[in-house]
Amino acid sequence: MLTLNEKHLIECTQAGNPEAFSPLVEKYQSRLYTHITRRVTDAEVAKDLTQETWLKAFRAIHTFRGTSAFSSWLYRIAENVCIDFFRKQKHDTEPLHLIEERRVTQTHPCPSHDVERTELRKHLRAAIQQLTPIRRQVFLLYYAQDLSIKQIATRLNRSEGTIKSHLRNARLQLREDLIPFFV
Repeated sequence: MLTLNEKHLIECTQAGNPEAFSPLVEKYQSRLYTHITRRVTDAEVAKDLTQETWLKAFRAIHTFRGTSAFSSWLYRIAENVCIDFFRKQKHDTEPLHLIEERRVTQTHPCPSHDVERTELRKHLRAAIQQLTPIRRQVFLLYYAQDLSIKQIATRLNRSEGTIKSHLRNARLQLREDLIPFFV
């Protein structure tokens, strides 16, 4: 939950003292940026989304009730900012591209890594195409568009349990299909 200092800083900010928000930014800045870079591969975009998250958090601080940790509330705002970003950037072929870029990072650029990365992309595309249509849709909504289970359930008019089941089965099938590539 909240530390006494966080609670005090939040209450001061809510009472109209914007300077009280700065220590919260200092405390969570690097964690928030790291959280966002797990969803967005471009460092500059991640910086922009981090700033946008802080701005939205500051503007919405009056809605924070303290029933959860400040970090949980902040990360939820970050998730929504990322979802909004992906919606704005959405193209017909982008979901698969986003999954690949987020899940397959290249740390040492060299020809052999390029070949491995290309092969993994090819295998990933093929494995995703082998999923049933509903599993593929749930998988892409969850990983490519960063929608929550609840959001997917609402969008597809299915229960959350059904969505969780489809997502679990998609993961299991993909794991089974991709294991030979990693062995």
